[in-house]
Amino acid sequence: MRHCPFTILATLFFTQAGMGQSTGTFTDSRDGQTYKTVSYKDPVTGTTVTWMAQNLNYKVPGSYAYDDKESNRTELGLLYTWDAAKKACPDGWHLATDSEWSMLVARFGGTDKAGEALKSASGWTENGNGTNSSGFNGLPAGIRRNDAYEVRGVMGFWWTSTPSVQEGKAWGWNFSYGGPGEKPLRAKAFRFDSTVSHAKSVRCVRD
Repeated sequence: MRHCPFTILATLFFTQAGMGQSTGTFTDSRDGQTYKTVSYKDPVTGTTVTWMAQNLNYKVPGSYAYDDKESNRTELGLLYTWDAAKKACPDGWHLATDSEWSMLVARFGGTDKAGEALKSASGWTENGNGTNSSGFNGLPAGIRRNDAYEVRGVMGFWWTSTPSVQEGKAWGWNFSYGGPGEKPLRAKAFRFDSTVSHAKSVRCVRD
């Protein structure tokens, strides 16, 4: 069977926080993997943005399975250096920009609250789970830096395609499990720049 390079099947539509929201699927013709997607429609402007609702799992040079265990790819996807992340999304999609991440976070309550809606409803340490009311399903896939894997279950990190003002760094976003006695942190979304050799998760946005 011939795979369509991008197949979006809308299966659900509802309105949340004034934002039309729908889910679907996308099949990557490069390797046949199918990803869940989530689309957000602004009822005022009529524009729709479609995100992958799973971490990218397409192998390229500069991508890594957590702890170098291929079995971790099924749930967590791969971790990518920044250069790899910019090249890994399939045709018709791109690595999310810092502006796209900022708009996503703003839609779900801003940096103080969006983590709760954007984090997955399971998998986070010490019950630091989110509600996943956004459908984004942000997972605590950890990070690879200095040739070591860290903080799986505790934090999730995602690249943007946007370089920072510091040479050798680019912007990213992350969520946290919250820490002992730090429940307010569980709902936060954090923006920061980090070294491009670090490997983080990737979410692609449809062109």
